[in-house]
Amino acid sequence: MNQTEASPFNLFSQAPRLTSDASAALMAWQGTVTSMLQENWQSLLGKDLGISLGTTDASTAIKAVNSLADPGYAARLEIGPDSFPSLFAFSSRMVLLLVNDMLGTPCEEWPEVRDLTTVETSMVELLLGEITRAISHAWPEIHPLECEQDCVIARPMRSRVFPPDELLVITHVVFETTLGQEEAIWLMPQSGLATIGFADVTDEEVHAEPAPQIRALAEQIPVNLVARLGDTTMSLAELDSLKVGDYLTLDQAVCQPMELIVDGRLQWLGHPCRLGTRQGFQIVASNRE
Repeated sequence: MNQTEASPFNLFSQAPRLTSDASAALMAWQGTVTSMLQENWQSLLGKDLGISLGTTDASTAIKAVNSLADPGYAARLEIGPDSFPSLFAFSSRMVLLLVNDMLGTPCEEWPEVRDLTTVETSMVELLLGEITRAISHAWPEIHPLECEQDCVIARPMRSRVFPPDELLVITHVVFETTLGQEEAIWLMPQSGLATIGFADVTDEEVHAEPAPQIRALAEQIPVNLVARLGDTTMSLAELDSLKVGDYLTLDQAVCQPMELIVDGRLQWLGHPCRLGTRQGFQIVASNRE
């Protein structure tokens, strides 16, 4: 899956509180979210659906919300320890297309816009619930990011989730469907993003250094590291029937990082790689204090 190329230095020209590094980190996280969402939806939809990260911009809430599709539907999310609000909005025709795919009755042309039935609303809630799971588990830290779906909003353009003058980050998520390309809009307040680390660092951190003798001694201690690919559960009968050439399905999604265990404790997340003729491990997140 290809992401739209964009320089982080050109993003958020109206958002001075986000540095170029924060912008790049935000794009990387959101790109992983789209990858995981595509994987999560594969088991729910009857046809393959391509999902990728599009352009990102910033605007006041009143302009951003007025740009949403109407009619449409949106998942109202609460993200992070402070539960800041977020909207992930779709057009009505996109939602109806997804519902038809879930029912096994794919459309040959874009469906006519109408209200959802009670059953269809439940199906949409299930689909949008997978967005919260992708946002949470795509977080590039040891522990998943808190994310909950508060509700599904019909006609989000009329919603009052954000104060009119609040500065929002606007992310376009591109969906490649059998009928053509469609976009969803993901809105997040910059003040909320600052609470989860996407902001300037104002206070310089000072780290105390250990005495040179103690550090030299500690560096000689051997430590056992184990890279864990994933887990699975099976009965004893299934275990006894395993043979060479069989495959095991693990609880680890393909796009999720592996765990690196140090003396029984999770210390790093990373991805497998090749280092010459040897297997390698590239660290992407640390749990060390």
